[in-house]
Amino acid sequence: MAVDVKKIQSLTEQSLADLKTIEKLGGLEHLAELNNELKKALDGEELANLSPMLPPYFAELRKNIGFMLGNYKAIQTHAVNRNKELNQLMDQLSHIK
Repeated sequence: MAVDVKKIQSLTEQSLADLKTIEKLGGLEHLAELNNELKKALDGEELANLSPMLPPYFAELRKNIGFMLGNYKAIQTHAVNRNKELNQLMDQLSHIK
């Protein structure tokens, strides 16, 4: 089985474009703001007075949004790091005829 350098180069170029798309995506500012507002609401007593079911619901939402925001930031970091690695790969492959 021969290594198809041209195919690897092509897929690497396409992958770099995918990674750039991930890097350019916004920082999910609205979700971060919502998470902060949910925290503020949980910190007060008014929420429980509105409905005893709201505090656990808000807490669960905050946990899930926080998890998603953390994953999103990790994916963006991976995109930056993989971009560097794929550029190095392209450089190495460019020396192969």
